[in-house]
Amino acid sequence: MGGTLRPSVSFNEEKPSNLNVEYDPIQLLGDLSGEFDGVTVPAKGTPEREEMEKKLKFKIDMTIMPVVIAMYILNYLDRNNIAAAKLGTLREDLNLTDTNYSTCVSILFVGYILMQIPSNLLLEKLGRPSLYLPLAMAIWGVLSACTAAVQGFGGLFAVRFLIGFAEAVFYPGVMFYLSCWYTKYEIAKRSAIFVTGSWVSGAFSGLIAYGIMKNMDGARGLEAWRWLFLIEGVITVAVALVSIFILPELPATTKWLSKEERLLGVIRMIEDVGQADDDHAPKLDANGEPVVEDLHGKFKTAMEGFILASKDFKVCIAFFMMFFLAVTAGVNTVFPSIVKSLGYGTEETYLLTAPPWILVAITSVLNSYHSDYKQERYFHFLWGPTLSLVGFVIGIATTKTAPRYVAMMLLLQVYNSWSLGYAWLASIIPRPPIKRAAAVACVNIGGNIPNIFVPYIYYSKASPHYYAGFAVCIATALLGLVSATVLKIRLNALNKKLAAGGIVDGLDGSTGFRFLS
Repeated sequence: MGGTLRPSVSFNEEKPSNLNVEYDPIQLLGDLSGEFDGVTVPAKGTPEREEMEKKLKFKIDMTIMPVVIAMYILNYLDRNNIAAAKLGTLREDLNLTDTNYSTCVSILFVGYILMQIPSNLLLEKLGRPSLYLPLAMAIWGVLSACTAAVQGFGGLFAVRFLIGFAEAVFYPGVMFYLSCWYTKYEIAKRSAIFVTGSWVSGAFSGLIAYGIMKNMDGARGLEAWRWLFLIEGVITVAVALVSIFILPELPATTKWLSKEERLLGVIRMIEDVGQADDDHAPKLDANGEPVVEDLHGKFKTAMEGFILASKDFKVCIAFFMMFFLAVTAGVNTVFPSIVKSLGYGTEETYLLTAPPWILVAITSVLNSYHSDYKQERYFHFLWGPTLSLVGFVIGIATTKTAPRYVAMMLLLQVYNSWSLGYAWLASIIPRPPIKRAAAVACVNIGGNIPNIFVPYIYYSKASPHYYAGFAVCIATALLGLVSATVLKIRLNALNKKLAAGGIVDGLDGSTGFRFLS
């Protein structure tokens, strides 16, 4: 290759470094560049390049996707098994009032919110997702298992708070992780497949709880709900330890890929935005020599990334968009109780919680696949909150069994747009990676704050009508649709600026980059 592009990690968003020059991508690999002297990959658009990309994506899909799906299934089980335990004897055994129970549900999300941004910034700077994500999973698995030993409100409160800290690592961490491997035209379908883990766990949780509650109550002197926490916690730890040996690192540092594949992984992400910008590339001085960065320097760049995300209007819109969506989706924290309002027994209720989750798993993947195929986000995003809105209207209007269950099939459809919303966010904050990590974490805070207060609007005495909860969700579904519309208008305006040759977020319109709206 001809000239060499020497990238420095700059956070000046007014000075793009576009790829309308010849460049040597090996320079982007920092300290590893010596291993790649003479390594080349086929030119973009050639049959050889397409075949090589296809094989690379297959390898990464087969290693990342099954693992993160399994991890998310257990993440969701460990977070929401308290709702299944409530249908057993949890409240009676621990002498919990309605307020006590709601507080224990909510407190998990306080720890979850507090750790979001520090965790994602730390993950980005460490660059070791294959260790960081599984170790966090092992910690929350141990804590979940410890829930089996609590004897009252204080113990349950404390362990739920700590689980929130550990689980904060996972969802924003995986979304950032995926954005480091997949382009903006590939990430929606992968994030949807990843998030199906939570929908599948929603279906499985009822079936698992049914089996444990039915067969293990009193075994070895323990109540069935204690076995529920213990069994699921132990399984989580086992899966976490196995995951360490399967998950790849980042494109430049995954040792089991060939040198050509690693180089291709880096080049793909550069080409996705039309310019080079990699936090893990070396900083260079005026003479082109690498600058050694100490821990203080790493902390400084992490804070710069957070500041950039906080100042970006796109991130602010996405924050409120996912906040309103999350209030609507907060029905999941009490979904078994809402299903029980149909009047069936506990065992039937466990079984009836499964079909709505299975349906949303199917529709979520189909919607996201079609979104990637059409290279469009906004209209696909509208489906979820719109269908849930219809469900809440039906639910507030009648308590008859058939239409009420149809409503419950629709309530969870808000999740149809959940993964798509985060995929949309990741693609509109393409650089620098530290800013994207902070942005995903910030927006995920907005997507979890509602979990703190939503359980209180679905208190037991509100059953079966749940007027207050359903009315709030109708309002927030509408606000979510409005926020998405504002985001699309903003992106269209930025794309017009790029098309006119302007610079947006340090991205040069002449490279052909456009925000996906």
